[in-house]
Amino acid sequence: GENYVQEVVAKAPELPDDIRWHFIGHLQSNKVKDLLSVPNLHCVHTVDTIKLANELQKRAAQLRPGRPLLVFAQVNTSMEESKSGCKPDEIAALCTGIRSSCPALELVGLMCIGKYSASEGGSDTDFACLVQCRVTAAAALGTTPEALALSMGMSHDYEAALAAGATHVRVGSTIFGKRAAKV
Repeated sequence: GENYVQEVVAKAPELPDDIRWHFIGHLQSNKVKDLLSVPNLHCVHTVDTIKLANELQKRAAQLRPGRPLLVFAQVNTSMEESKSGCKPDEIAALCTGIRSSCPALELVGLMCIGKYSASEGGSDTDFACLVQCRVTAAAALGTTPEALALSMGMSHDYEAALAAGATHVRVGSTIFGKRAAKV
């Protein structure tokens, strides 16, 4: 997984083409075309508005016809202003909007970034909120909650995320070490 569009665009041509890239960072509409230029982009975990979904739809239909782009709807479960994502009470509308108006996208689940807390279990309420959002979204989509994946948990809280039902965790800093500070 990659957090920055410019980094995945630069790395992808240098690495084996059978890598299935997951984009896990905040995505601005003006960066969608660059991101979708990565031929082996597999999934975007951070679709937080129908506007972004529509832009991904437009570019995916142009740049990768016949290859649906997997997407997760991002929910701001912590309600922190610094975090992206729709509000929990907007998840049904976002998911039904993606399913009904974005045929080049395949909605596969929901994603959140839990509140960072130095105490054990600080993200548990965020994970519980996302699990409830999955129930709400599934009902709106006419499917079962288990049909929607859950992308939640990072290096500091992945165990709690897995215990809460995560199907995808983001553990890059555990594997690769902490990212160098940007200057």
